[in-house]
Amino acid sequence: MKTQATIIGIAVAALALTPALADAKGGPGQGGQPKDRAQVERGQRDMDRDRLHDRDRITNPQKDRDRIQDRTHAPDYAKFGEHQIYGGQMMTEQERNQYREQLRLIGDDEQKRTQFMAQHREEMQKRAKAKGVDLDDVPDPSE
Repeated sequence: MKTQATIIGIAVAALALTPALADAKGGPGQGGQPKDRAQVERGQRDMDRDRLHDRDRITNPQKDRDRIQDRTHAPDYAKFGEHQIYGGQMMTEQERNQYREQLRLIGDDEQKRTQFMAQHREEMQKRAKAKGVDLDDVPDPSE
């Protein structure tokens, strides 16, 4: 009878200690690290955000295309070809690229753009006069 009581006592003690040991190890399948509530919530928010982003891309592909185009393409006014830049035929490729870059940096400020183009026009007229070239045949792109 004593051995039976001893075995029952050991079994009860083992059952009582099992949850405490599981908590100390992080629980089954947890890799020894218990996840805190904040970490679980962050993961859930990330999954929700990704799910919404995917849904938007599927239901409205035009919006995604527009965003990509805005990132990869310069504004229309910065795309002047050589023939559209006043005096462009007298400029080097580097000067034309610099001109386009300055226009791009000016952005949508119409006053600054007009001032920049007028200054450029004056410089090109001086250069043309020094070389004996007449640029009056070339139309002003701002007109």
